[in-house]
Amino acid sequence: MKILFLCHRMPYPPKRGGKIRPFNMIRHLSRSHEVTVATLARTPQEWADAQELRRYCPDLHVGRVSWLGSWARFGLFGLTGRLATFGYFHSPALSRSVQRLLATRGFDAILVHCSSMGPYVGTHRGSRKVMDFGDADSAKWTEYSKTASFPFSWGFRVEGERVREAERRLGAQFNACSVNAPRERDELASYVRTPISVIPNGVDLEYFQPAPTSGRGHVRNRIIFTGNMSYRPNVDAVRHLVAAVLPWIRREIPDVQLYIVGMDPSPAVRRLADGDRVVVTGRVEDVRPHFDSAAVAVAPLRVARGLQNKVLEAMAMRVPVVASPAAFEGISAVAGQDLLVATEAREFSRDVVTLLRDPAARERFAAAGRACVESNHNWSRLLERLEDLVAGGDQLAASARPSSH
Repeated sequence: MKILFLCHRMPYPPKRGGKIRPFNMIRHLSRSHEVTVATLARTPQEWADAQELRRYCPDLHVGRVSWLGSWARFGLFGLTGRLATFGYFHSPALSRSVQRLLATRGFDAILVHCSSMGPYVGTHRGSRKVMDFGDADSAKWTEYSKTASFPFSWGFRVEGERVREAERRLGAQFNACSVNAPRERDELASYVRTPISVIPNGVDLEYFQPAPTSGRGHVRNRIIFTGNMSYRPNVDAVRHLVAAVLPWIRREIPDVQLYIVGMDPSPAVRRLADGDRVVVTGRVEDVRPHFDSAAVAVAPLRVARGLQNKVLEAMAMRVPVVASPAAFEGISAVAGQDLLVATEAREFSRDVVTLLRDPAARERFAAAGRACVESNHNWSRLLERLEDLVAGGDQLAASARPSSH
């Protein structure tokens, strides 16, 4: 098949949530199909990353956008009653490129990752179209509004309402839709009438595997949180972790260390740094050594949509995980067997302390977690569903495998 693939962020390197899913889609589909990719680049580094992406997809079309221009369109669209999010990801240059491609290439199928890219091809006819929503973005904005202060709470609520209407409209313009978790499907299915398939996120099991036992640099009583540290749910999670969970852990294990590992830490995250007690690393080239050094991975997210890559990666690296219910959502695992799930701060801290004190329990959850992702979150197996959906397998929407919790 000739496939046009659109995504809202440069999908390389696949080291953050918004890049991992589209990169793996591109890599998988390119093995058997002729894939053309259209995406955006905001920085010189992303432009350089585009050249690396050509190793997987030579036919790459990139719209250059500036941070200033994106935020200007974000504000303009929002103030004029349109979706601010659509403004942020709008590129006149990319729009022209996409229209030329549609007019000249005769694509068999169009696959769009993220609703923000839907307007580029929404009215096009003549090709099968699949919208990979990933998450229900409207619900995410609504959740943000519940914890933000005015006027941001009002702005987030309005954007949520507008995105919901856009999701409904885009659903009607596409032949099929996909999401990464049953919760997202259930949310969207209440107002999107197009069939919705669940295609969970996977993990690169060859890349994310622990160092040999002899070289594993495990540090006693070290816990780790990973993610993009400018992303609002991650910022909220680590602030909650340091303020409400860590003090309870320190009562039992005074020398516990917390490593917050991830790019672009916000000022609020940087302020959490406390010598060697709380370490904020910033961007790292390779997260795997940090997983290898950790005894426990934590994911105390209070606001989360979709499926958390940070949990899958820790499990793949054989690091036992303690997660909140929000971070556990959508993962095909058994709580209490493959990982621990805790809601309240004291319950969360007790589970972390139990793992730090009990090497046998750590090893049991480490082995179970790795086996779980090998069975249930293997990208190659999961993306066979996507390939079928793009080819016309709408029956997947009714038969996507649910999570086991």
